[in-house]
Amino acid sequence: MHNAVIEETSGRDRDRPCRNLKLDGRSSRVLHMSLRTASICIAFFTMGTAFAAPTVGGCAVFPANNYWNTPVDTLPLHPSSTTWVNSVGATTRLHADWGNVLADNYGIPFVIVPGTQPGVPIVFDPNGYADESDPGPMPIPANAPIEGGALSSGDRHVLVIETGNCILYELYIATPVSGGTSWRVYSSAKFDLKSNALRPDSYTSADAAGLPIFPGLVRWEEVAAGEIAHAIRFTAQRIWGTDAGTGRHKYLWPARHWSGSSTDATRPPMGARFRLKASFDISGFDARTQVILRAFKKYGLVLADAGSNWFFQGVSDTNWPDIVFSQLGSIAGGNFEVVDTSGLIVDPNSAQTTAAGSAANYQGVWWGGSAENGWGLALTQHGNTLVAGWYYYGSNGAPTWTIMPGCAWNAGFTACTGALYNSSGAWLGSYNAAAFAQSSVGTATFTFSSTSAGTMQFTVNGVPGTKEISRINFGSGTAPSAIDYTDVWWGGIAQNGWGVALSQQQAVLVGSWYTYNSQGQAVWYLINGGSFTSANVFAAPLTRATGSQLIGATYNASLFMPVSAGNVTITFSDANNASMSYTVDGVTQSKAISRLPF
Repeated sequence: MHNAVIEETSGRDRDRPCRNLKLDGRSSRVLHMSLRTASICIAFFTMGTAFAAPTVGGCAVFPANNYWNTPVDTLPLHPSSTTWVNSVGATTRLHADWGNVLADNYGIPFVIVPGTQPGVPIVFDPNGYADESDPGPMPIPANAPIEGGALSSGDRHVLVIETGNCILYELYIATPVSGGTSWRVYSSAKFDLKSNALRPDSYTSADAAGLPIFPGLVRWEEVAAGEIAHAIRFTAQRIWGTDAGTGRHKYLWPARHWSGSSTDATRPPMGARFRLKASFDISGFDARTQVILRAFKKYGLVLADAGSNWFFQGVSDTNWPDIVFSQLGSIAGGNFEVVDTSGLIVDPNSAQTTAAGSAANYQGVWWGGSAENGWGLALTQHGNTLVAGWYYYGSNGAPTWTIMPGCAWNAGFTACTGALYNSSGAWLGSYNAAAFAQSSVGTATFTFSSTSAGTMQFTVNGVPGTKEISRINFGSGTAPSAIDYTDVWWGGIAQNGWGVALSQQQAVLVGSWYTYNSQGQAVWYLINGGSFTSANVFAAPLTRATGSQLIGATYNASLFMPVSAGNVTITFSDANNASMSYTVDGVTQSKAISRLPF
């Protein structure tokens, strides 16, 4: 909707018809056990990958440091957070504004064209926004899909990505003329996907906020890959359009345009960025729903157009399961908050961002020292996002593992607090992803006195504890190739719930395999003491262990007992894909694995 439309209603305000991926491998990384020394030690080791921009048709969807691609999970709250959430509706439920029946014409479609696609004239409707639009010709195919379908009377968005030059073209209220030899539109905008350039200030686009639509859409291929690495576009009915004190139009960077003329500051303006609260428990949701919810937490929602409250947009696809729509529709707006993005601004006329603050690099292997040998944790850090995997032993001495999928930093970036989760699932011999489940068991706070020392305070199932921790290093020799295989690897959504964390330092590769026993209990196996038989093939023995109860008891390192469990061979087909063949506790199988994106 554009500001000429009555702001309290929307032509897009219409009803739509409409397990558990919780960082299972993504926050739990590598166990290391040295079997070559008299003193056996186990610790997690992790190394994350850099953030990368989303892609489409071989084009990055704006640079990695673009506003759309910048995490906001550590940004401070906006002073009007509660007020603006209440305006959109604290009890109003979310609505995924797309579907899985293509004939229904829900969602916002797009089309990819090559650089050879011929341009056609763009003709502006007299009631449109020619003075704020980019002129033609534009490479719009005659059969380009139209939002709502060819007979729609709604916004009729048309989105085209030209991959030869990586240019995004977007049209508003678009109608093909003479079989598509030209297009009549209310507005048109083009965006160089290689650039952080914004539209001129006060210019609209195909969206009221003057922002591009495509980078904020939810796409099935992203969910299938396990990660949405960008903010998501959404709408609200009541918008703050004019500053009563100055009389100027109201919108927040990087928005370039306003909606309506309301001077009510209890309403959010265009460009306001919301995020799902870190405390919102996503462990009970379907794995595919969790991909979207993690994006809500990490990248958030951008108010980009006027429309129905909490409607967020995506691309229809027959692969979307109904459970995703129903689960998203169960979440109330009160679970969101508004963040202050002003600290991200490098230049008000650019979408480039800078961190509002940054934490030191705490990523690595941490343990409690030789006196507490046998348990440890892995801290994985991407920018200001810190996740932890913690392995230890329960009251019966059996191995178990817990994850912290994220945490909130203090103002000085020296302490980070997050929720802890335990997992259960199907036996590895006949794995069934539907059996995977997680439950919240407490919280942990990591306080760092340096990049190699700190404390871990935790409460698990009501039992508190504190441990002194330090970071260790291992590795020797020369790496067999230029590829570093350090990462969390998994079997995809169809095998969701188990994962293999590999850590490579020089020529040494160690790992931990997080899975479940025949009773559905969490167990881990160590990959250690192996070697590369070629540049891309690694073979190693598998070890399992028992040990001393850690939580609610005095830990006794002498009870740590590793035993042989089998062997594993990992053959890497490229930097991101591999096959894992193994024999463990009498079970011989092979699994295709790939890096888990997060």
